[in-house]
Amino acid sequence: MHASLLRTQPRLRQALLASLLTVLAGCTTVGPDYQTQAPDVPAHWIEADAAPPDGDHDDLRTWWRAFQDPLLDRLVDQALAHNQELDIALARLRQARAERVQIAAAAMPEVSIGVAGEAVRGSKALGSQPGGQARTWYPGFDASWEPDLFGGTRRAVEAADAGIQALAEDRRALQVSLVAEVVSDYAGLRTAQQRLLIAQDNIRTLVEAERLAEQAQHSGLGTLADVTQARAEREIAEAQPPLLDADIAHFSHAIGVLAGGFSGDWHAVLATPAPALPMPADLPLSLPSDVIRQRPDLRADERRLAAATAQIGVAEAQRFPSFRIPLGLGTSASVIHDLFSGASLAWSAAMQGSQSLYDGGRTQAGVTAAQANTDAVRRLYERDLRAALRDVEDALSAWTGERQRQAALQKAVADSQQALQQASQLYTRGLSAYLPVLVAQRSLNQARDTLVLSQLAQRRGEIALYKALGAGGADNAPGVADHRNAAETTATR
Repeated sequence: MHASLLRTQPRLRQALLASLLTVLAGCTTVGPDYQTQAPDVPAHWIEADAAPPDGDHDDLRTWWRAFQDPLLDRLVDQALAHNQELDIALARLRQARAERVQIAAAAMPEVSIGVAGEAVRGSKALGSQPGGQARTWYPGFDASWEPDLFGGTRRAVEAADAGIQALAEDRRALQVSLVAEVVSDYAGLRTAQQRLLIAQDNIRTLVEAERLAEQAQHSGLGTLADVTQARAEREIAEAQPPLLDADIAHFSHAIGVLAGGFSGDWHAVLATPAPALPMPADLPLSLPSDVIRQRPDLRADERRLAAATAQIGVAEAQRFPSFRIPLGLGTSASVIHDLFSGASLAWSAAMQGSQSLYDGGRTQAGVTAAQANTDAVRRLYERDLRAALRDVEDALSAWTGERQRQAALQKAVADSQQALQQASQLYTRGLSAYLPVLVAQRSLNQARDTLVLSQLAQRRGEIALYKALGAGGADNAPGVADHRNAAETTATR
């Protein structure tokens, strides 16, 4: 609508303003409002008797510190501060926050300013005003605003906020996996070092057995077959340390990369053997309903469900009319010093509206697609919830079974020690040869090695349980804001 028409028809101008205010007053937000619902979960774990629930979960965020290993604490802190996967996730989070600002800007007026100058010289061959010249200067600005009458932009911002929160939870889920992997590799490294010491003890025992077999053969009390058998056992035992050295190097390399560096960065520090991680006294088992609150991957699924629900409103808003209010204001004059005079002022205002009458079903299909996507995301959430509860059950079952197995292995080690002691006493009294002592020593080494492997399996079962419970996703991790404060960490709606 041109400015001249508005000047000559004040009643029309008043009617236009009244209509605009009426329309703005009737702004609504289409689409369903998301409602958080607590899904149904079992009341207790199957293995609840093996590890009763613990109501105090304050230490879950830094559960690895319960091992009281300063080097492990350093490794985990280094990984949380410098791991590349976490840095990538943080960059994605910053990108999503910037995109949210772009989406929210659609509800704000857009203002631009421009300056133009023009010089015109007419043709001298014209019969009227031949060779006329003119200069014109045009400074001014343009503004336009598209009111969010039906909440399409508000729903888009709502979806963007939920998406940001989901990405923050994804990063916490990465933290959970990262911490569990670092602790598991560290436990594997210390166990491999412990097994290497046992293997070296076993080699020394077999070397002595081979020497005794050779001595018996020379004295006529043994055979060449005995010597060959003893040599073969010693050679088999000597093949074990290279494998354990490779395991130690593998774990050391993995820890170096997880900590954000290169594979050899921590090799010198980790090369010194240290005691294996102690066994836990109790497990921090929570109730099934607590897992939904604790696991960041489930919280991310729930936030994606909220975002998908908001996208239904974005699609619904496309079915309603859109309005746009352009405004232009500026001056024009042939000489610069007249640009700011009242006579040079020029302005225009209008209100534009449009509504699609037929689009071949495209808009309705968009709504249907958004609804179907929401249903799919809801099913994914339910699937992941069941998988998370299964992870806890599996970890708890493995931990319980290994604990029972370990009790039998501890008895085997105790019996082997007693057998070695008895054989040593008989040999000391001259009532037996030395070979039974070596056999008892070899049996003890084998029992010790099997027990160490069982202890590692139980530690890894504990680590798997911590991971399944969502432990290690610290809210105060660098660069990650809690989604409850997302409105404060992103642009204002």
